[in-house]
Amino acid sequence: MITKSLIRTITKERRCSTEPTNVVTQISIAICLVICSFAPTSSGSEVKKVSNAEVKEILRSRCSDCHNAEASSTDFDVLSAESLIKADVVMAGKPEKSKLMEVIVSEDEEIRMPQDLPALSPSEIDRIRLWIAEGATAFPTDVVMPEENRREEAFNAIAGVDYVLKKILTHQRSLPSNQQRFVRYFSCNHLLTRGATRDELNLQRDALAKTINHLTYARDPVMIETIDGETATLFAADIRELGWHHDALQASGSQGKLKSSLNVYDLLLLEYPYAISYDDSETYDKLRTEFMGPAGMVREIAYMRIDWFCSVAPQPALYHDIMHMPSNVTDLEREIVGVDVAAELKHKNVDRGAVILSGVSRNNRAAERYAAPHGAYWKSIDYATNKGNENIFRDPIHLHGVGGEMIFNLPNGLQGYYLANAAGNRIDAGPTEIVTDKFAEDKVVRNALSCIRCHDQGMKSFKDVVRPAVEMLPGNLGFSRREVLELYPKQDELTAFLKSDGERFSTALEKVLGHPQTTEPLAPVTRRFLEDPLTLTTASGELGLTKPGDLGAVFRSRQFAALGLVPLASHGAVRRDTWEDYFDQIVRELGLGDPVVPLDAVSRFDYSPLGHGPDIEISTTRASRTFSAGDEIAIIVANKGKSPIFIELVGTGTKGEKVVLMPAGTQLAAGVSLRFPEQKTITVKPSLGQELITVFASEGEFAGGTLFRGKNTADRFVHDLKEQQKSPIVKKSLVIETR
Repeated sequence: MITKSLIRTITKERRCSTEPTNVVTQISIAICLVICSFAPTSSGSEVKKVSNAEVKEILRSRCSDCHNAEASSTDFDVLSAESLIKADVVMAGKPEKSKLMEVIVSEDEEIRMPQDLPALSPSEIDRIRLWIAEGATAFPTDVVMPEENRREEAFNAIAGVDYVLKKILTHQRSLPSNQQRFVRYFSCNHLLTRGATRDELNLQRDALAKTINHLTYARDPVMIETIDGETATLFAADIRELGWHHDALQASGSQGKLKSSLNVYDLLLLEYPYAISYDDSETYDKLRTEFMGPAGMVREIAYMRIDWFCSVAPQPALYHDIMHMPSNVTDLEREIVGVDVAAELKHKNVDRGAVILSGVSRNNRAAERYAAPHGAYWKSIDYATNKGNENIFRDPIHLHGVGGEMIFNLPNGLQGYYLANAAGNRIDAGPTEIVTDKFAEDKVVRNALSCIRCHDQGMKSFKDVVRPAVEMLPGNLGFSRREVLELYPKQDELTAFLKSDGERFSTALEKVLGHPQTTEPLAPVTRRFLEDPLTLTTASGELGLTKPGDLGAVFRSRQFAALGLVPLASHGAVRRDTWEDYFDQIVRELGLGDPVVPLDAVSRFDYSPLGHGPDIEISTTRASRTFSAGDEIAIIVANKGKSPIFIELVGTGTKGEKVVLMPAGTQLAAGVSLRFPEQKTITVKPSLGQELITVFASEGEFAGGTLFRGKNTADRFVHDLKEQQKSPIVKKSLVIETR
């Protein structure tokens, strides 16, 4: 482990068996009989209903830039079902004869639509096909943007912001004084700029309610409040009800003008990439004085976008930190779940089932259920293959998987999630050769977003194949039949547990949403945010610009071409990560406000405003970035520019622990390299995982960051952005893998 070696270096420098073949064959035959007996029967294919509002959002996101009512290149409006039918693009009831289906499924790149963009996903194509088959019914109309008759001059060029800020200020002033500083705000108002149906806005609201309540240990469901009436694009929540007001991290040493601790909501603020301050706005100034300042926010951000929050907060590292997830499953069970698994397993106080085929796992999968203080604790055991000792039927008693998923009831009845490897250590994502996420473009299962989207009704029902197979087999099995029957209950008992756990989840979710869940909201909201490429219309809407054509001309200019955003000016698209990397520079260049840069986000390894700041390079004394235990290395920081700079060097370990290697104020002359440690080397210790070496650099001297530490939460290293000089700070990280 490199970081612990660095800490030691700093300290020194400052001081100075197999089964018989016939048994395996018998088991295989029994398995086939069991699987056949559980095969579902069907009288025919079942066609599911599809929301025409969702189809409209797909077409808006993927097709409307070129095929809209104003476009000169088309004679139809893709957002009008009537127009599509009239132009013979869609034949209602006959998807196989519709030109729209022909062009979206074509494998010919010259025919396939959208052209020069990623193809629609299979699920998007299926939804469009079903919509046509069901008659291509009219799309719902878009919600009208609320009027802004007395918009402040600071917001003349952008829509929605004046409305949002004034609604927040009005709501703040309506609250009791002892509640004001604990209320936080979430918005989907930006969607109105490009157009959004009521169904889409309702999905946003439900996704927010569902996400928030998956990120708390509160006993009662936390209800969100709509603060802008019938428009319903702005929502408020009291962080005390969520438990987010509690300190998660404490400052280690001097923090300058920063506060001495960070609460859970501060962790979100540090990651948020879409924040803008408006120094010329009277409303914003009042919010700063009356709300954001007294609230003690680490970054003064009046509200967050719902789509970002729902897509990012339920993923590592935020999810693990918000939920204070320990780094080992044994600690999770002891500290969070409240179950002594070893003791319960010893006394056979567990209910187990196993499957050969699963919708998530590629191979054998067993699942154990333990009674827990808030309901149930489910623990899966997953395998890398189905062969040899990884064939669960060789020994269904002593399971030795390569990892698993842990699901436990939260106090409010919803579920918490955890992924672990064979050693029980927490992992951020499951290997795709073992488990996959059907909702993710790259198929990677990420804790906990993938789990929440998959377990839309709580626990997934399954039918155990082990007990029925063992019951069929005669003679000596090579393992204890009695123990298997003790561990694996009859199917009706297992089904009863699954039904009970599912009802607990559904009841809680209905309370959270305020209505029964008819459409799972998180999957479409997060899929559009994370997976859909950003077109010019989407980018314009996110900036609050009502005329995308004007923005297209801007992106053709030299300074924006250098940012790699030219595709937006030619009916192309960019990915979300590219957009977020340059969002602050776009806002600044367009004069839309003063962006709040997420310089200290743990999810953002690098920040380098184009054409500004020092030219810095970070490397090691070895060519490779992958190391083994015992390797000797040193860190090299090089100033490639023509001016002297000031730097600060920070190391981050595999569990998020941080250490300051070089303090702010360290000066590096032009064209000079600096080595750490200066004379000796660092010995890599045996600890698997990813570590970072991060350098902060500026041409002007800047105030050093403050280190914040806490239990079961990754460290944060935070700079006081208010105290920084005008010279921009560049951030660059070197990712180091220890194998």
